Amino acid sequence: MASGAISLGATSARTPWRILKNEADPARYLPYARHINDHVIALDGRDLMMMFKLDGLAFETADPLHLNDWHEKLNGTLRNIADDRLAIWTHIVRRPITDYPHGEFRSDFAADLDAKYRARVTAKRMFVNELYLTLIMRPSVGSADRTGVLLRRLSTARKEGEEVDEDELARFEDKARDIEKLLARCRPLRLSLYEHNGLMFSKPLEVLELVMMGRAARVPLVRGHLGSAIYGERVIFGRETVEVRAHDESRFVGLFGIREYPAMTRPGQMNALLSQDFAFVVTQSFAFMGKARASERLRRRQNQMASTEDAAASQAIELADAADDLQSNRFVLGEHHFSLAVFGENQKRLAENLSTARAALADAGLVSAREGPALEAAFWSQLPGNFSWRARPAAITSRNFAALSPFHTFPAGKPDGNHWGAAIALMKTAAQSPYYFNFHVNDLGHTLIIGPSGGGKTVVQNFLMAQLEKTGAQQIFIDKDRGAEIYVRSSGGTYLALRNGVPTGFAPLRALDQTPGNIVFLGRLIRHLVTPTGSQLGVTQERMIDEGILSIGRLPPEERSILALRQLLGQRDPEGIGARLEKWSRGGALGWVFDNDRDELTLEARFIGFDMTDFLDNPEIRTP
Repeated sequence: MASGAISLGATSARTPWRILKNEADPARYLPYARHINDHVIALDGRDLMMMFKLDGLAFETADPLHLNDWHEKLNGTLRNIADDRLAIWTHIVRRPITDYPHGEFRSDFAADLDAKYRARVTAKRMFVNELYLTLIMRPSVGSADRTGVLLRRLSTARKEGEEVDEDELARFEDKARDIEKLLARCRPLRLSLYEHNGLMFSKPLEVLELVMMGRAARVPLVRGHLGSAIYGERVIFGRETVEVRAHDESRFVGLFGIREYPAMTRPGQMNALLSQDFAFVVTQSFAFMGKARASERLRRRQNQMASTEDAAASQAIELADAADDLQSNRFVLGEHHFSLAVFGENQKRLAENLSTARAALADAGLVSAREGPALEAAFWSQLPGNFSWRARPAAITSRNFAALSPFHTFPAGKPDGNHWGAAIALMKTAAQSPYYFNFHVNDLGHTLIIGPSGGGKTVVQNFLMAQLEKTGAQQIFIDKDRGAEIYVRSSGGTYLALRNGVPTGFAPLRALDQTPGNIVFLGRLIRHLVTPTGSQLGVTQERMIDEGILSIGRLPPEERSILALRQLLGQRDPEGIGARLEKWSRGGALGWVFDNDRDELTLEARFIGFDMTDFLDNPEIRTP
């Protein structure tokens, strides 16, 4: 294929006609006509396209049984949506990222810690892996229909007002809903139009530009053909290298295709690519075959082996088994194509990245070939809907495709839109990718830190608490062995080391105003103190406690105490609630816990820490 430069920018009036004559028509490669609705794009040949972004499946800590189960379910998904008019494009886009959660910190310590941590984390660039799935619905795939499609492309297919077959659109929407339900574990999100600063932009078009150019940018919704909106940089094709030339920099791209498939596929065999230290785009497509066509393909292969007296008995057996599995609907067959586009800042770095990528493909059992003569075709085949540009398409099973494109990824978290807004902290994974940490899943707190003694649990916890300052949250730290004392005091917090027999500084009856919420809390506290284990209070006793708390609330704060409440609850019954409260009142065995002269627990403080180590072996006071 002839090489050349393609640019969709405005052409100068001084450009010689001979150059204009050789300038490639962008419409040849970018068949995206218009948005039918927020989610669906019509292509030039009346094909329909919808794109999803997937969270993917975290594979690194998953049980192999779960991964194998996911592989079977993914194969089942492909079988369920199989239609010879349907095709799937999947993309893994690994790109550099510099985002870091910002925020204002209350204490100088937390601000200094965040600044130093940020400098360390961002010293080496991070990459994010993004997964996309695109559905393409072709109106028909028969030879006669293909001729009609070609004629339409050459005539009026790009007219903005061209009607869309409502039945086709309804069938396409049904397939999209099936994908959303069947791939729910990957949380598919339909990409659509969105508004920004009063203008409309297209997320699907932005992904297409990202796939081509390797750099994210907003793509506005234009009135004319959409293809003209997604090509903002020049692409120059060499013998084996593509140069993407922007106004401020150039990026170099080399592409690999599959020359020979592995004898067997397994889920996640290309996962080693996901942690490489360079940007890349993995593109795969799978165009479903009808059962009749698939059976004919297998029969033809069997006949070829028989006519050439091929001695590969194992292959003959495998073909016979495949034919049986196809007829039994254990899988479906489809035309598959694969490309790996590797990016580099310069030619030297590109060569290093290509060498690493080739080794990763070899470890996965794939025999790769760097694209040369078919470089242009391989580049444009990355774009969904470009069926005619796909280099080396091969028939594989849905089970093979589910193994080659399993939507595996590393955990990433959510940078924003969380229960408390922006992510609490950014952490770097072993794959040099960001993990946006949050304490919640939706509105449920779920964080648990597990590790051996001396493994750094307290350090991690202190760091997360420091990062939490930017939310403005009030923090309470229950500590053991005074592990967080230095951190709490450095952050300007109040730290109380509680000891058996030593006044705790707690006096809730003095400190709390008589609000409805506080009255309920004090009632629950007193009930807990006077209720024997395994017993319940009577109605009269419950009423006495409630009336006593209300009466105490009428006294000045300095006169409120558990001792005063004990006197209101009566002293005649040696087994009554007044007698049970005696040990918790001033002068009693446990009076030092809640009946102190003043309350040192400042509820207005933004950060309070308690060391509870001494209480852990004292069950009587441990719970209250």
